Amino acid sequence: MKFLCAIIFISLLFLNIYALYFNISWLSIGCHIGFYVAACMWFCDKAKKCSLNLYLFLILIGVSYSLKIFNDLWFFKEISLLMQAGAYLALIVEAVKYFKIKNGGPIMTVYFFSIIGLNVYLMLIHFFELVPYFSSSTTYLILGFYYVNLGVLGIIALLYYLNSYSKKSMFFISLVICIVFADILRDMGVFYFKDISVEVAESIIRMGSALFVVLFFITEEKKLQLINFV
Repeated sequence: MKFLCAIIFISLLFLNIYALYFNISWLSIGCHIGFYVAACMWFCDKAKKCSLNLYLFLILIGVSYSLKIFNDLWFFKEISLLMQAGAYLALIVEAVKYFKIKNGGPIMTVYFFSIIGLNVYLMLIHFFELVPYFSSSTTYLILGFYYVNLGVLGIIALLYYLNSYSKKSMFFISLVICIVFADILRDMGVFYFKDISVEVAESIIRMGSALFVVLFFITEEKKLQLINFV
């Protein structure tokens, strides 16, 4: 099964690059959905009991990708983003289960709020720079909701990482980093300039996030010893 999935991963990766190069959107979307399916196949034997949030995430992200086929029709592009934001909510709900906020020292508290404040500031600047590109108030509200979810996801990932030295928290923060970087590259292509190298990089990172999603959900919460953590 692992050998078969490895072949599927490599095939989908090159097929997706081909689809991006020749601007075949439906094929690229199919490759991304197939990557999630292959990731679930790869790790299905390790999953003792899958969370309901995993199924919710997979359904919402699958619907989000499927709606991208109709991006130029009606408000399907905005609805696709809405589904993606809903998938992020499933991640947030799942992550909140596994950590408790502990009392930190003054230095760690200042560090935490400084990081959060800086990232919120940069996200707001980015969001307001995109306002002239919005076609309607509906798009504005949906993108606002999307970025709020993305910001909360980042905060939860940082809290989880700081309060839980476990493999599960490592997979989660790696997943969130992939999502954030992929979204930045996507916005570059949509709102600023379109470049094939940017599209390929965004696509590869987003495909990689599929592996971290499954690993996060199937990994048990178990504290790492410092030597393992390092």
